[in-house]
Amino acid sequence: MVRRLALKSIFLAAWLAVAAFRPAAGEPLNKIGSIALGVVAGPIDGLALDYANQRLFVLEGGAGRLVAIDLATGAVSQTIEGLAAPTGLARAPADNRLYVGTGEGKIAIYSGVPLAPRTGISLGPDLGPLHYDAGSERIYLGFGAKKIAIIDTTHNKHWRDIRLDGRPGPLVLEDGGSRAFIGAVGEKRILIAERDGNKQSGSWATGDNADAVALALDEDAGRLIAAFQRPAGLAWFDLADGTLKGRAEACAKPGQLLADGSRGAVYLTCADGRIDVFHRDAAGNYAKTGSIDTVAGATAALLVPISGRVYLAIPSFDGQPAEIRIYAPAS
Repeated sequence: MVRRLALKSIFLAAWLAVAAFRPAAGEPLNKIGSIALGVVAGPIDGLALDYANQRLFVLEGGAGRLVAIDLATGAVSQTIEGLAAPTGLARAPADNRLYVGTGEGKIAIYSGVPLAPRTGISLGPDLGPLHYDAGSERIYLGFGAKKIAIIDTTHNKHWRDIRLDGRPGPLVLEDGGSRAFIGAVGEKRILIAERDGNKQSGSWATGDNADAVALALDEDAGRLIAAFQRPAGLAWFDLADGTLKGRAEACAKPGQLLADGSRGAVYLTCADGRIDVFHRDAAGNYAKTGSIDTVAGATAALLVPISGRVYLAIPSFDGQPAEIRIYAPAS
């Protein structure tokens, strides 16, 4: 319950920022607004929300830059330069802190309005994206060859690791339980780890699918959803026992998976320049219901569950400035 309340409060800010817009009909997602970022060199790798201060954080990985957007005005309010090959970011609302992984094997910590640097945490090379668990106030991230690092955000320290029998890829944290699901790089498996016991408890086979490129949880339907590049498609597994329940065709260059359980919708950002949209039926299966055109390389996105809105990071292309596009579900 604590975790769900924390997430709902965090996402309320994004709903307020676009509440004045009304979507048009005809598309599975409708563009209702945008926020200009200017010219951005390289990809945009991550987004995070600060509810209390109505800020959206944008990690411009190719440029080594972190940008804060004031959601009330829709304008950039701060820019932090010189980040060394940033790998991901996570927001810790309880401590009003922002954590950024870097290619130097360190996690940089910022807090305040505007952001100011605080002490950092040294881990080592090969850091993956950061994932915040509101229930435990910890951050989980792939680390090194076969580990998940756990960061204690209350004391800002590397607390301990979860050792795995495979190399960690995409990772998602269960909200209604204590499991972490991790795609095993180069293997037809999804690894299962227990956050309460800090250990791997098993793995699920992905069938004829290669390694998972992206993962999402639809806990309302009891499903773990995975996107695959070989063969291109979406597959879903029963959360109770890991049984592969179904598969649907999807784009060949999957980016990020977003599951809106309350609306039965799943969004897959695609590096070839679109978002594939799926909806769940009464049996807990998903079918593609449409797609919308975006921009090549636009894969970083953020779902706002309370409103169903999606923030998508659009990199600079063909001389056009980068932006954050805001979409609303059609119904």
